[in-house]
Amino acid sequence: MLKNNFQSLGGKAVIGKSAPEVCPRCEASMSGRSWHSFLGHLGLHGLADKYFEGDISRAQKQLRENGLARQDPFPGNGAWRPYIPIDFQREA
Repeated sequence: MLKNNFQSLGGKAVIGKSAPEVCPRCEASMSGRSWHSFLGHLGLHGLADKYFEGDISRAQKQLRENGLARQDPFPGNGAWRPYIPIDFQREA
């Protein structure tokens, strides 16, 4: 009985959480965002800090381009930019 109650608390604990009004790192509005969206935003800050010198716009652009590159039905024609690993150091 105790085990079943314990297992069900995980989802209920997350449902009760909400994002703050503004991001504590960049002060962007978090109004209306879910908790998981807020966590994703903080993850983007971490990625930007580690690989893009804190530039969130560059991090987002690289993620978008890599997402498109992975969906390219025919990479050989060069229509989309090739996939570039995030940890590959290059000039912006």
